[in-house]
Amino acid sequence: MNRGIIAKRYAKALLSFSTESGIEDSVYKNMRLLSESFMEVKEFCSVLIIPILSDEKKIGLIETACGGEISNELKRFLSLLLRQKREYLLQSVSLIYISLYNKTKNMTVCKLTTAETLSKDVENHIKALVSSKTKGAVELNNIVNPEIIGGFVFEVDYRRLDASISSQITKIKRELCPKI
Repeated sequence: MNRGIIAKRYAKALLSFSTESGIEDSVYKNMRLLSESFMEVKEFCSVLIIPILSDEKKIGLIETACGGEISNELKRFLSLLLRQKREYLLQSVSLIYISLYNKTKNMTVCKLTTAETLSKDVENHIKALVSSKTKGAVELNNIVNPEIIGGFVFEVDYRRLDASISSQITKIKRELCPKI
């Protein structure tokens, strides 16, 4: 069976279970931290599939990656995942859970990369603009990257608007000197 299908079933089950238990928000926070841990520590997934590590130690590692404290319901879910020898799916499950949660809560997650830090007024204005189009809540992640020189890169729902000066310079270079 396809890995993505299996991971989606686990994520749906976790969302359903956590919603019934009233802890979907805390599980969401844990899944966000967990997915970030997977991205930051490339070996994390490899460590989780080591067969000589006990399930308790694996849950301890996952708990640490989730910010240090997770609910008993999430521990039960992780125990089930580990008993079924599906720990290799955990990264996919966390990402799919985040996506399903956002869809359920009608939340749009945006990423805005700028050369300098934005003021709160500008951030709130951007959130309001996106919220008026999506008719839902907006989470804006502002990333400061001086390498873009100026302008911005705005990403929302798999769409990207690159209005950075560095990309404009690159485009001009390609047009003027195509072989360089």
